[in-house]
Amino acid sequence: MAKKKNEYVQPKAAVEVGPEGREQKGEGQKAPKSSGFVTTEGNTIDKVQVFPDREGNIKVQVEYGKLNPAGKNAEERRAGMHKQVSRALTPEQSKEYQRLYAEDASKAKEYAVKTAYPMHYDDKAFHQKDTVVNDRHVNYITLEKISEDSLVLNHLRNSGYDVDSMKSEDKRALLDSLSPDERKAALVGKEGLVGRWQLSFGEKGNKENRFYGVLNKEELANIRHRAEVTLDEKGQVTAVGKPLSMADIAAKFENRVLSQRQNMSEKVEKAEKVDWSKYKFPDGVQVTGLRYAPVKDNPDRVWMNGKVNGMNVFSMLSKNETTAVKNKMATLEQAAAANREFYKKVMNVVGPVQGQSQGQGVTEDAAVKAVVARASESSARSFSPEQVKTLNDFAEAQGADTSEAREKVFSDVFSKAKEILDKDGVPEGWQKDASDELKDLSQGVVRDLQQGIHR
Repeated sequence: MAKKKNEYVQPKAAVEVGPEGREQKGEGQKAPKSSGFVTTEGNTIDKVQVFPDREGNIKVQVEYGKLNPAGKNAEERRAGMHKQVSRALTPEQSKEYQRLYAEDASKAKEYAVKTAYPMHYDDKAFHQKDTVVNDRHVNYITLEKISEDSLVLNHLRNSGYDVDSMKSEDKRALLDSLSPDERKAALVGKEGLVGRWQLSFGEKGNKENRFYGVLNKEELANIRHRAEVTLDEKGQVTAVGKPLSMADIAAKFENRVLSQRQNMSEKVEKAEKVDWSKYKFPDGVQVTGLRYAPVKDNPDRVWMNGKVNGMNVFSMLSKNETTAVKNKMATLEQAAAANREFYKKVMNVVGPVQGQSQGQGVTEDAAVKAVVARASESSARSFSPEQVKTLNDFAEAQGADTSEAREKVFSDVFSKAKEILDKDGVPEGWQKDASDELKDLSQGVVRDLQQGIHR
């Protein structure tokens, strides 16, 4: 079963806490003693501690949650209370706390709580339902743990089913009506999302206003701590920054997702410019068991692995090759053959193949044509990714393993290209720009299509 959505979720790790001074007594129940504070949503903050750490910083730490007056013992009554990560006061805030403490210890403690945990003390503001996100009105922000059912429903939604207007029992009936093969098809490529958290927000009844996506570790930590946080490599909080409401987090989340989508669009556009079908291994060379795996801390690249003559061969694909593989623009074999390092390792194993040149079968004619095409195009500001790859592969095929050797190879290529360019009447300025870029390329400098020159 898909888990029920929780609007303006209060994660268990950060449940809000209660009463100013004491809990209210329920009928026939003895309220647990508390010297805490009631939050704006009726939760409790108590066990407030203000203390100096080893570096001399003044810190505040509290427990936050929901007290249970009906609990049989202290453990049951405080089962809903959770200790929060300690937070530092600024020197000015510390002085104000001490000034207030000299007058009234209770007021000083309340000041420390409001200052260190503003979104816990005012949890109603944190969960504000009717608000503005990135200059547009929203009236729901939903946090949902992704299940197989929710992924299938989203697939059906994209297929034209009006899932959002269905009652829960109708959604269940629709899911149950699917065959195992239909369900499996809806989950292809999405298995890794199960168990992660999705944030969605918008205006009820307005589909155009809806925005959703998968949260990363930092964003989940922001929700849990209701503030900007810094995480270490193990995902542990090392610092807590300014307070954030759910609307603040939603706005930052949307900006991050939109930026990533834009970057992906640009990467896909660049990968589409390459004719991947021309990359292949020589006849008679068989690379089996090809597969790819993610590179740790680098989502833009993957490791390609395979076997040739019983030997393991592997290499890290470039960003462009990775994009092509992930978006099914290139087969695994095409991406492997396009990768210079992988191709080189395969050829080192099999040795020279009769009728085939080393490198990747790139001829001088192909390199010359790449330069002619670049210099002849009036709108071209740089070599295309495919042209760069053709030139680099040709240089490698010639054994040019230094910048000086590469410059000599590219100079010879340009000389032959210039004969064609002069014959075709291509302006000298266009030719010079291409020649200058070839010199840069020999040094490993590649011009980006839109962003100028970079290494």
